Amino acid sequence: MSKLPYLVAEINAGLEVYLSGRTGQQYNRTAFILCDDGAELASKLFLLTDQTNWSDKKANGHFKRFKEVTAEVRAVIRTKRAADYPPTDALLTRIEARRERRNEFFHSTHLLDLNFHARDCVEAFCDLLDYGKLLFPRNALIPGTGWEGSVEATGNMETCEAIIRLDKKAYSDPSVTPRINAVLKAQPRSGERAGAKGCEVVHHPEDQHLRLCIRNGGKGLRDKLRSLL
Repeated sequence: MSKLPYLVAEINAGLEVYLSGRTGQQYNRTAFILCDDGAELASKLFLLTDQTNWSDKKANGHFKRFKEVTAEVRAVIRTKRAADYPPTDALLTRIEARRERRNEFFHSTHLLDLNFHARDCVEAFCDLLDYGKLLFPRNALIPGTGWEGSVEATGNMETCEAIIRLDKKAYSDPSVTPRINAVLKAQPRSGERAGAKGCEVVHHPEDQHLRLCIRNGGKGLRDKLRSLL
């Protein structure tokens, strides 16, 4: 059984962590680390998919370093899918640079007060999503396969991806942001079938409304957001 759906679910969780603090930016560091972990896991799963007896340990029993793993990914892509090598190499170059930065602030207490910007997370997640799609292409003859098939089957992943890609687009096109906000503002604050009893809080601090939109918006919200891309 493929482990790809489990990997996509973990990345979806990382996206939701970031989006939970999208306004206050309080979870940027945590989300960045989770994104970096996702890139490493995607690389290892790709190598295992290519060769079932592949191991992330060396002959001496020590784990392979991150760049040793990515070097093996490059080698497989270069040999078996040469046309995909340039974009893979470009993505891995950026992913490796983020690993260096992640290690600097993850292991050094003097960097605990490092100001970590939203753009770092947005671009990291977009690269990770592109990387996954490149490593695990869909089989056109088998519905629901590959990275895209797993994304489609995973909770609110498609909506989260649309939001994160729109945030990236907004860096070059500021008009995107008010259009995103207009879509979210129009979303109801509860599911389609509210209970007859009980109460509902109609004002949500920080990104609670965004979380409710993602949870309850379904494919309708996904399609509205995708139309802005």
